[in-house]
Amino acid sequence: MKYLLYLVLILLPVPAFACVCDTSVTVQTAFRESAAIFSGRLIAAEYRKGIKNEFAEMDAEWRGKKREYEVLVYRFEVTRWYKSDGNASREVVLVTDNVRFLDDGTESISDCGLGFEKDVDYLIYAYGDEKEISTNACSLTKRLARARADIAILEKLRKR
Repeated sequence: MKYLLYLVLILLPVPAFACVCDTSVTVQTAFRESAAIFSGRLIAAEYRKGIKNEFAEMDAEWRGKKREYEVLVYRFEVTRWYKSDGNASREVVLVTDNVRFLDDGTESISDCGLGFEKDVDYLIYAYGDEKEISTNACSLTKRLARARADIAILEKLRKR
C-alpha cells in the first residue's frame, strides 16, 4: 500500500509555473511600448538594498514580519541607444525580480527573469519609468549577435 501511495504521488500532475508570453509582439510594437531600447554589454550583476520588490513585500505581509532583502540588478555599458527614456547615459541599471533575503540567505527568483552573461553584448528592450527599468523573458531582449533583423527595423524607427 505504501508503494502504491508513492507511485500515485509520482504520477500526479504537478502544477508548473511558467512565464506566459505573447509571441506575436513585433519590433514595431515593442518600440512603441518600451521605455528604452539599447544595445550594451553586461559589466556587472550585483545585489542592492533599498529597491522595493513587490514579491518580497507580499512575503513580509504573509509572514507577518518584515525581512530585509536585496534585489539583483544588472549594470550595462550602453553602446547605442535606439529609444531613450530621456536619460541616455552610458550606463544603465536594469532591476530584476530576483531577491536575496538577508536573514537566511534564501533567494526568490522570477520565472520571467532573464539571465545575462558578463562581457556579452545584448539588445535590451526595457520597460518601466525614469526611476526604474527592467526587462523580462517576454520582451524581445536577446544577444546582440542574434539581433540583426531587429536592429535594421530599429534604425528605421529611430530616424522617424
